[in-house]
Amino acid sequence: MNTPTRSFRIAAIGLDVLHHTRLKLASSMLLAERMEVVLQPWSGDACDLLVIGLDHADAARALSEAHAANVPTLSIARRYGDPAPGRLPHGATVRDINEQLSSLLQAAPSVDRPADGVPLLLQLASSNGSDLHLLQRGAITVLVDTATRSIALPPTTTLSELVAQLDDVAWSGSVIDAPTFEHQYAYRLPHRYSFEALYFCIARHRPLLLPAPAEHAPMKLRHWPDLNPDDVPSTWLLAIACLHARPWQPTALAAACQMPRNTVQSLFCAAVASGLALTQEPAVPPTSRRRQPGDSRFFSWVARRFGLNLFQGSTS
Repeated sequence: MNTPTRSFRIAAIGLDVLHHTRLKLASSMLLAERMEVVLQPWSGDACDLLVIGLDHADAARALSEAHAANVPTLSIARRYGDPAPGRLPHGATVRDINEQLSSLLQAAPSVDRPADGVPLLLQLASSNGSDLHLLQRGAITVLVDTATRSIALPPTTTLSELVAQLDDVAWSGSVIDAPTFEHQYAYRLPHRYSFEALYFCIARHRPLLLPAPAEHAPMKLRHWPDLNPDDVPSTWLLAIACLHARPWQPTALAAACQMPRNTVQSLFCAAVASGLALTQEPAVPPTSRRRQPGDSRFFSWVARRFGLNLFQGSTS
């Protein structure tokens, strides 16, 4: 699987037209390193990096604000000689700026390093509230709607890209009301995903973020989960269909579907986290059994819906 694209917000102040143009080009080149950048004027708001022209009249104020907010800076000034970390001379080339941006942004908290505790979004998703929460990290903005158990994302952010950054320490959030969302954010966050789709996406890409269910407890799905096709492999559908039909233990389900047990365990984690898990007895034994006519009809329906032959074994 490719490394998910990380999103960043870079603010700029005090740059002339030449350097601002070069900054845009240098930022666009970061896509080759799977780094997406949104440029914005400096307003004192949280961002990942401030690029500042120190020869500008407002430079001292902006630099002080950035230091107070712990925002890293890249300074460009006539008084600088050779490039150094965090500083460039006037006339810096696109390549010079690109190399600095890459180095400074790579030093930001890694998405692969777990933050202490449960990620902020997952804390909200597991709460019993009925509020709207606006979460921001870099260029990513997410609405968490605990009343409808859904999230809203911008068109430029996929669910898997969000999941890649869930445990980043830079997330911040605030509660907003419905009128504020409708007037200021609804058009920017048009794509809705249920918590179920989110948890099954996490199960595929970041399963360690989900709490583990009881090791040997048999489980059945309450209903067919709401799945985002881009984030659930087709090879999982047989196992999900089996869990929809009757209770299974992880080892038995892995054997029946010819799937790795840790993959099946990830499905169990997603079911528990999303509230779809029903613990029932007795569990289906690990020995093979004849499919009943009802099973065939249900699995055939799944196959028609997803255009698959679900009875071919899978190893992933």
